[in-house]
Amino acid sequence: MDQRTRTEKIFERVQAAKLVKLSELSSEFGVSMPTIRKDIDELQRLERVERVHGNVRLKPPEVEPAARRGYETPVLPTNAQKAAIGKKAASLIANGDSVILNCGTTATELAKNLTDRQNLRIVTNAVNIAILLGAEPTNRVMLTGGLFKPETIAVSGEKASAFFEGMFADKLFLAAGGVSMESGISYPDFIDLHVKRAMIDAAKTVYLLADSQKFSKREFAAFGAMDRIDYLIPTTACAASSSTG
Repeated sequence: MDQRTRTEKIFERVQAAKLVKLSELSSEFGVSMPTIRKDIDELQRLERVERVHGNVRLKPPEVEPAARRGYETPVLPTNAQKAAIGKKAASLIANGDSVILNCGTTATELAKNLTDRQNLRIVTNAVNIAILLGAEPTNRVMLTGGLFKPETIAVSGEKASAFFEGMFADKLFLAAGGVSMESGISYPDFIDLHVKRAMIDAAKTVYLLADSQKFSKREFAAFGAMDRIDYLIPTTACAASSSTG
């Protein structure tokens, strides 16, 4: 049996057994260990098998690194009401304002309506919002650090909240997971609470972005803080902002 035929037979044997000792192959094919090693070297060169501590196994399929695949930005679910609230909120922002934009669908809708504004100073924990508004060269966009959360395309946690220390902005547009009489504002994750509090502390005026689906809804982590909200953007988005008192 020539080497080419033998290496094919060895490969078939490995395919069937998944993991085979070199000594077993030497005995089975009636050749010396150095010869078997040469055969395995040839199969390794062809990237069909790999040697592991006196054994040979199939070479596992190469998984393309995430960095090479690239990160596909998810599309946040939206609706006409969120879009209307975002448009109304954007009308409250003038050229030259300093604003904090929270992450989320409605905040993203707000940002979509700011692409014609200039000289904004924007602080956000939303990666997609930073990219969108950073396209205007006169805007100064600051993205917080923190733990990346793919589901919201944003960062959160202690690093994100620490970013707001010593900061003072004209306006904050704050997202909510739920709004109820019992728990006030609430969010799906406790990790978000420190960031929301830090944003509120850094803003002169706080606007709450919440569509009708958020009301009478309570998420896992209660934040309260309704007394810190200055204005609620109406869910109808057809009137001036009404004070929550």
